[in-house]
Amino acid sequence: MAATAQRPAGARSIGARLGVWFGLAVIAVWTLAPIAVMVFTSFKPSGEIFTVPPTLLPREWTLANYLSVFTTSSMPQALRNSVVVGLLVALLTLTLGTSAGYALARIRFRGARSVSLFILLGQMVPLTVLLLALFRMINAIGFSDTVVGVALAHLVITLPLVTWMIRNQIAAIPYELEEAAMIDGCSRVDAVLYAVLPVAGPGLAAAGMFAFLQSWHEFVLASVLTRSDRSRTAPIALTEFATEFDVDWGATMAASVVLTVPLVIAFVALQRYLVNGLTGGAVKG
Repeated sequence: MAATAQRPAGARSIGARLGVWFGLAVIAVWTLAPIAVMVFTSFKPSGEIFTVPPTLLPREWTLANYLSVFTTSSMPQALRNSVVVGLLVALLTLTLGTSAGYALARIRFRGARSVSLFILLGQMVPLTVLLLALFRMINAIGFSDTVVGVALAHLVITLPLVTWMIRNQIAAIPYELEEAAMIDGCSRVDAVLYAVLPVAGPGLAAAGMFAFLQSWHEFVLASVLTRSDRSRTAPIALTEFATEFDVDWGATMAASVVLTVPLVIAFVALQRYLVNGLTGGAVKG
């Protein structure tokens, strides 16, 4: 009787698991299908892209679209600019966000929580409202049409949320860890560098990746602050393949694939750091 009574529960459990896996499969297909279309379209000749009926795989594979991207467009220079801007934004965001986040998490002063919430208001302001002010500020400090100017403007997007993320990450670390380090002879700065930051490493890595991603695909600020190929980023260069009367979809898809590859490489490189950060640091052993 007991075995008979358990069968319906087991059947329900299997049904629930199948439902979960089916839902995950649907989400995966829905997410990966546009990427697959983008990748395979980048290898199609221009005359095959709009054939009826449409096909996913190319009938004739070609690298002409990638040759066009790397030889007849400004995409190579734009990619270099995007990498430089993204790294600058990640570095500046982590430096400023970690300093501000630590102060908000550890230093007790009146209105600390209000200041934390006020910082988040920067995420609520529409970016278009800040365009004129940012444009005039970047011009005033002499960084107009430069990768440094674009990076400084992108801090408006990344710094508020990263500061809040790091503040919560540090607040979750026991203060006794710093006290133990200072008892052993460390200064407060040394305690933060060698005791707190290794424990907060995964959170800092996630915050740095968030800042890099936000800078990598940002279009509005870069389109306003750049005027030449020396500072134009990859999302802006992507518009070169669209003219008034025609769009080179093959080259556009090839450029989109090229834009995606650095993100995949960054995630693969970051994964090892995340594992080391979770298993190492001051709490090891």
